[in-house]
Amino acid sequence: MKIATGLSLLLFPLISFAVPSWKIIPSESTITFTATQNDAPVKGAFKSFTGDIHGEPSDLKASRVKIVVDTGSVDTAYGQVASTLKTAEWFNVAQFPKAVFTADNFTKTGKDAYSAKGMLTIRKQTVPVTLNFVLKDYTSEGFEAVGSTTIQRLSFGVGQGSWSKTDSIKDNVEVQFTLKASKA
Repeated sequence: MKIATGLSLLLFPLISFAVPSWKIIPSESTITFTATQNDAPVKGAFKSFTGDIHGEPSDLKASRVKIVVDTGSVDTAYGQVASTLKTAEWFNVAQFPKAVFTADNFTKTGKDAYSAKGMLTIRKQTVPVTLNFVLKDYTSEGFEAVGSTTIQRLSFGVGQGSWSKTDSIKDNVEVQFTLKASKA
């Protein structure tokens, strides 16, 4: 009995100060992108992704996130574009089926506004990325995070061979997201 009491007293600080864990609600969450081809926007989305989210606004130092995107779930309004994005020259989903974003460096930038500095890995290329987002409707039971970032596709080897030129398909790609989460 004394051992159990001693252990609980030692572990109490760890338990009581642990940041909450959240699970993404897939049906209410989106990851989309906008690229530019021939000076026109090309929009798409990733239909399948998961995430480990731990944290809260009052303890940013202990917060962390890991989002895993199924690159084969890429979808666009034009089926041929989505099929092309899955090929070896683009996402090469056969060899690199996942893109992963991890972050543990969060900063408050304004009222309900934050940035997350982390690392994005696509096609085994890992590049620092900063996401800017707003927390909406944050409660002890759930929240919504809405944000974006701009990445350079060529930093990840997305668009190889003749696609590596930026005259028709620009290097910058804007990524937008809405993540709805509930207490895990």
